[in-house]
Amino acid sequence: MATISAEGVYRTEKTGAGAVVILPAAGPAGGLRLTLAAYAGEPLPAEIHDPGLEWLGIPGRWRLTCREGSYEFTTLGVEMHRALPGFFDDMLAGHALRAHDRTIMRCLLRLLGLPGGAGLLQAWHARRGR
Repeated sequence: MATISAEGVYRTEKTGAGAVVILPAAGPAGGLRLTLAAYAGEPLPAEIHDPGLEWLGIPGRWRLTCREGSYEFTTLGVEMHRALPGFFDDMLAGHALRAHDRTIMRCLLRLLGLPGGAGLLQAWHARRGR
């Protein structure tokens, strides 16, 4: 049986397309995110603790267990996303701008809407690439 479990406090939100999204209550920074497409079942509480999702062996039938209770439902699909903050940090470290370059970039981006602003940004970028 397929099972997914997470620890902590999560919030549930219903989307306009009939899906239910289960997100970490602390914010989108980390943790597990579940999307239950075309959710059909008993309404879930707005906040759940330590959710566990289990496939019941029948296509589309799942059970969500948490401290608040057990909820059986049908869904067209379950998507699981786990945030990995810092995953690309090592790879992108060599491309980071120095403090001086960041200041210039901020100024040039503010000038971008003015006539000639795009040319200034393009010229700075070309000079920097030499």
